[in-house]
Amino acid sequence: MTVPISWLLLQRHLSLKLLTNRSATTQPVTFAQATELTDPTPWLSGGELVLTTGLALVDASTADYTEYIDRLAAAEVSALGFGTGLSHEAVPLDLLAAAENRGLPVLEVPFTTPFAAVTRAVMTRLSQQEYESVLRAAEVQTRITRVALRGGVSAIVRELAAATKTSVAFVGDRLTAVHPTNQNALIAEVRAVAATTRDPNAPASISQSTPERTLTLSPVGVTGSWHGHLAMAGTGPLNNIDRVLLGHAVSLLTLELEKPVRLRAERTRLNSMAFGLLLDGRIPDDNVPSYLDEAGDTNGFVRVVHVRGSALSSALREFDNALARAGRPIFAQVDSTALTVLLRGTDTVETAKTFLAQLSPNEAKAVRAGISTAHRLLDAPRALIQARAAANLTTATERIIEFDALTGSTILASEPAREALVALAANTIPVLTEHDQAHGTALTVSLRAYLEANGQWESAAAELGVHRHTLRGRITRIEELLRCDLGQARVRAELLLSLLAWESR
Repeated sequence: MTVPISWLLLQRHLSLKLLTNRSATTQPVTFAQATELTDPTPWLSGGELVLTTGLALVDASTADYTEYIDRLAAAEVSALGFGTGLSHEAVPLDLLAAAENRGLPVLEVPFTTPFAAVTRAVMTRLSQQEYESVLRAAEVQTRITRVALRGGVSAIVRELAAATKTSVAFVGDRLTAVHPTNQNALIAEVRAVAATTRDPNAPASISQSTPERTLTLSPVGVTGSWHGHLAMAGTGPLNNIDRVLLGHAVSLLTLELEKPVRLRAERTRLNSMAFGLLLDGRIPDDNVPSYLDEAGDTNGFVRVVHVRGSALSSALREFDNALARAGRPIFAQVDSTALTVLLRGTDTVETAKTFLAQLSPNEAKAVRAGISTAHRLLDAPRALIQARAAANLTTATERIIEFDALTGSTILASEPAREALVALAANTIPVLTEHDQAHGTALTVSLRAYLEANGQWESAAAELGVHRHTLRGRITRIEELLRCDLGQARVRAELLLSLLAWESR
């Protein structure tokens, strides 16, 4: 906020007179400061109307006046108010000449006008401008709110740009708007700036300034739901009112963009309830809710994904985000032990892997999933059994498995069978691993290779890269430790299955 000198000259009760070039009457004044110091510059910040009676300039020389004016001009004061009738009957001509030379306006303040009256007039006018700005901001806020109800994001951007006389753009992942409409380059600029500085977990405002231009970016969204940036580009820094209007626009945009998020959340809760009824077999053939049709493909087939681990909430988030980007609803059930998601029959195990690809490395290690084959919608309970069986066989290297890939592993997919095999392995495998750790041997991997080769010495030795006699010695030691005969096919089969179950715990 500033007060032009021309306004001060119009205040008749002050009786001020401009003694220098009248072209300076538009010079803005930000404050009025009375001082008799010949060098007040340490206490000036620029834009002031300096008031003095010239008490320290009595008997000053031309050089003294010139140095005084030079100091004020260097401090970028707006004008000098010189009081007459006390130490000087008139403003010294040498001072006026120096002021004209530096382009510094000089006002004569008559003896009858107290400096306090001038200061009061400046401060009162500044206060009035602040109040007028607040009123204008309130009017603009009302106007932006009104257009937001009718026109959404584009209307908010347009109204903010018109009110602040700046270029404004909203840039999100899927939605953009800009005004004036010929400022499409601003969208690309905002994306570039946001890409290098954005922190989705703790978004903050960003400002970049040059002498000619200022770009300000404000994040739009709430915790856990980020929508984009609202940017303003203008010729100077934002003033307080512009910041208020920018904050108001950000709030309106957040409310506008949260509508579909909240609507999806409500829809997801309804879908979860329906999915639970479907898995419990409580939806009759002749009364399937129409919205469940969205879960299946064009032929009505679905797949079930069963996820286990300690990062289930993160997995649910990624499924929801991926399906939302595809314009699809999510049907999911989650508790402390597992996450179950309904996908379309045309989705594949690769689809599930893609949906979970955005998990962090630690989160990815903490989940394992099985996916069923395609089933009719009402056969979802059977699909869940398949998905659970597939999840039972996931390993540290193969964390997502499709039920179709279980050929040769059906026994391991059965939970009771797995429990029995793991119990058997608990009495055998640790014996070998402890021996390996204590003696630096390789009995465990040798047993695995021997069993996978169905007792064929040459094949197993080649797999291990050792001589067959070396392998014979290891197998003999294994038989001693486990007290078994690996020459029997039944013993080898049980050990192989228990080893596989142990590794896939």
